[in-house]
Amino acid sequence: MLPKRDRLGIFLERLRAATPVSSTDEALKLLSETLNAVEDEFSGVPPQADLEGKVRMCPPQEDNRRAVGGRPSLRRYRSARHNTFIGVNGSIRIVDLDRKVLLDKAGGDGRKTHELEPEGGSENMA
Repeated sequence: MLPKRDRLGIFLERLRAATPVSSTDEALKLLSETLNAVEDEFSGVPPQADLEGKVRMCPPQEDNRRAVGGRPSLRRYRSARHNTFIGVNGSIRIVDLDRKVLLDKAGGDGRKTHELEPEGGSENMA
């Protein structure tokens, strides 16, 4: 079993290496499949389990979806220690609570999440 920090690193590496996707649904699927594969391989914790406080990392869930200041081209998913932004073009940006960008992956059209917004419209992205 690897520590959560190491598993997060593997997850981010795999996302960076993955072929860009072209929609919100494809981005959510990529995030979910990639994270679940990493957790299956390295966490030692079965899905949906909490074994003596050993919790698996979980992909974005719809009940944690939040508005992004009137920006319909973006979705934000709140997690325990970060926010995941997903663009309608499949772009993905993961930012920790200290505003450090962990991942900034372009969508299938080559644009990143901040490029989907009008000029000056990315203040909620960092």
